[in-house]
Amino acid sequence: MNKLIALLSLLALPLTAFCQNQASGSSPTPQQLIAATLGEVVKVNESYPGEELGKERRAKLRQVINPRFDFHEMSQRSLGSNWAGHPPEQQKEFVDLFSDLMAKTYLSKVEQCARDTVKVEKDEVDGIKAMVKTTVIYKGETFPLDYRLLLKDGQWRVYDVIVENIGLVANYRNEFAGIIRKDGFEGLLKQLREKSGK
Repeated sequence: MNKLIALLSLLALPLTAFCQNQASGSSPTPQQLIAATLGEVVKVNESYPGEELGKERRAKLRQVINPRFDFHEMSQRSLGSNWAGHPPEQQKEFVDLFSDLMAKTYLSKVEQCARDTVKVEKDEVDGIKAMVKTTVIYKGETFPLDYRLLLKDGQWRVYDVIVENIGLVANYRNEFAGIIRKDGFEGLLKQLREKSGK
């Protein structure tokens, strides 16, 4: 019981610091931002448990991550050199579709997180980029789930998630490049529409 109380205290400290930073108008550190985000993820998971509440839980989780994830940056990086040269309306559609894909992929990794299964280890800041390392315990196994963040307009936002040492953005970039070579950019959009049900 004492161990659980200690873990809850550790989770609460970064969230308190985050709130203080928000009140003072200063930006939270990358570690504080991720700790606060994961704290909110855990609260949502506790409030909407079980698969019968899965739809509501995922909708609430999406509300948590939307302001803290830079989906536009993720989208550009996932296309690499294939981003340029497409009409703005196609780029916008791709951002919308890829945002849904990234959110679903990430949320599938964290929607079972409980207070005693996620730990924020440390952050490594290098100018306007940062890496926050965390560990997640799921079904008795421990795996790393790390976050890359970019500082824009004074705010840190996530631009990549690394699951067991594999970056989601780089993984999708390789997949998308192959689809574009075969079917063109419109072919990629078509596949993403089918995946998202749009």
